[in-house]
Amino acid sequence: VLDEADRMLDMGFLPDIKRILAALPAERQTMLFSATMSPRIRALAEEILRDPEMVTVDRQKPASGIEQSVYLVAQDRKTPLLTKLLQREGMDSVLVFVRRKADADRLARAVRRAGVEATSIHADRSQEERFAALEDFRTGRCPVLVATDVAARGLDIDGISHVINFDVPY
Repeated sequence: VLDEADRMLDMGFLPDIKRILAALPAERQTMLFSATMSPRIRALAEEILRDPEMVTVDRQKPASGIEQSVYLVAQDRKTPLLTKLLQREGMDSVLVFVRRKADADRLARAVRRAGVEATSIHADRSQEERFAALEDFRTGRCPVLVATDVAARGLDIDGISHVINFDVPY
């Protein structure tokens, strides 16, 4: 199973994928999953799959009841704006995405200084630290979780009231 094939190619893992596939038996079932179907992904699929079935899912719209807002603000005003927004009523369980690991820690500290409990999660934190941060967020002990894209996939947390892209996602 090759999951997130588009990301694997973006991150330069094609030689590793080919090395793994060369070590596998010729008679096998191979599944390739990708969010995009770029020419590079198509070429990879043609090379490694036999009689593939293609399943596509239409682009999804936000679920009904989801409200989206955009705030155009200068870089130096983003943190003060975020801390003001987090102090509003109803900001009970807020997931904030940033681009860089250092920004996750820095922003979580700034939010705490503004009087709102916050923690961070990113690839440089140990598995125990990530688990503790997620548990604090999940249970409500910490209403704000600042995260890199390490949290963008695979998190299953009920009751998130707001998702904020502090930085424009890649």
